[in-house]
Amino acid sequence: MSDSAVFSDDHRSIRVLAGLWERAPQALALFTPGGRRIRYANPAFSRLAGASAAQLQGATVLGVLGKAARPVLSEALRDLQSGQVETVSLEFDVEIPLRPRRRVEGRMEIVPVSEKRRLGALHLWDVTPRHETEDELRGTLARLRQVVEGSPYPVVVTDARGVITRFNRGAEALLGFSAAEVVGRRYIQDFYEGNAAREVMERVRDPQHGGEGVLERYEAILITRSRERVPVWLTVHLLYGENGAEAGTVSFIHDLRHVMELERRLEEVQMQLIHADKMASLGKLAAGVAHEINNPLGGILLFGGLLLEDLDFSDPRRSDVDRIVQEARRCKEIVNSLLDFAHQRRRYQEPVDLNAALSQCMELLGGKALFHNIRVRRELSDDLPLVVGNPSQIKQVFTNIVTNAVDAMDGEGELILRSGCDPDEGTVWVAFTDTGPGMSPGVRQRIFEPFFTTKEPGKGTGLGLSLSYNIMRMHRGDIRVESEPGRGTTFTVVFPVPEEERCEP
Repeated sequence: MSDSAVFSDDHRSIRVLAGLWERAPQALALFTPGGRRIRYANPAFSRLAGASAAQLQGATVLGVLGKAARPVLSEALRDLQSGQVETVSLEFDVEIPLRPRRRVEGRMEIVPVSEKRRLGALHLWDVTPRHETEDELRGTLARLRQVVEGSPYPVVVTDARGVITRFNRGAEALLGFSAAEVVGRRYIQDFYEGNAAREVMERVRDPQHGGEGVLERYEAILITRSRERVPVWLTVHLLYGENGAEAGTVSFIHDLRHVMELERRLEEVQMQLIHADKMASLGKLAAGVAHEINNPLGGILLFGGLLLEDLDFSDPRRSDVDRIVQEARRCKEIVNSLLDFAHQRRRYQEPVDLNAALSQCMELLGGKALFHNIRVRRELSDDLPLVVGNPSQIKQVFTNIVTNAVDAMDGEGELILRSGCDPDEGTVWVAFTDTGPGMSPGVRQRIFEPFFTTKEPGKGTGLGLSLSYNIMRMHRGDIRVESEPGRGTTFTVVFPVPEEERCEP
């Protein structure tokens, strides 16, 4: 036994105990309960205190382990000396100048060493590595929680039974529930439409859908608090416990509504490009055809008129010649429409009051027999900003749309005229809503095609809306259509507004 094992007492019992503790990995010190002076310290205690056995001899147990240990050890001694407890568990930091800080756990007790003597015993274990690992783990978990909670994308974590254990802010925003309402209280399948939850679990366990325990880009429908159906992509990972058993899932959710809206807009743009290309080709063709047809039509009208002048009113051939002249004039109107469609040239432009232009069109059209059973309701905005355009062409657009609306209602119904401005887009608009039969999606996609019409033969050329679309394109505007079978149709004509004329938000 080394000389440092025993400081001042050569009692046999202490020597026996010292022999057992000399090589113990835990730090151990014996001290007098009254004076709190150290009587024995094993090598592990010396290393922990940063002092040799000689330096520790007679030192107080409260003074060798640093300031942080003093209140903890003092309270433990008071409890032991009161006789209320036999052992006190300890945990504190050892802070000694010029030495690294250590975290220790242990216990303190008062043990008999002879019939008449009792000594305090301090057992300490250095748990600094474990404590640092736990701190690092707690920090990592805290950072992960911050990442998950701060993510704008919805993340939902469940246990093995499907009960939700984490519900981040993105999930709250998407589904309309707070985390307090969901965590520990609801199953994730409550938010799926149909039996999608069961299919998700079947696929996530199948390595063919993204790997072992992974399901990638599964398309599903989630139901929000307001009962809205939200299309989403799911990426689901299985979570495993220490024994390798399934412990739950984590689902990363991507809202598809924005993607679907972009796809819809892209499809519209593609259709507009196709339509514009088709219109350009038809315009070139129409220009050539119209010029070739105009000359013979002029001859037919001229000689037809001369024949009418020569025929008496009682002549039975007069009605046939009159029919020839009428049909020739109708052909000439179609040819003129083709020329307007084909030229695509910008006419003179000036400030135009859309409300006034619409009122003038209705004054001209209102006297027609087809309008007699049509109720017209006007909801026009006051102080509508002026637009720059050609008044005649704009009136032609309004006339074509109103005429089509009245024809669709078959002479009976209600036509609603509305106007307004959109300060965010910098536009003004005029909307025409009829109570007619509406249009199917197939018809709605083709209404701006030249010569496409749903009217009976002889009642329409199919050029009105095509010409209107062309005019609006020349005015850097747009025509938008909303229609469903059985729910009527709304045409909205949109014009850009000069910067100085834009309405206030």
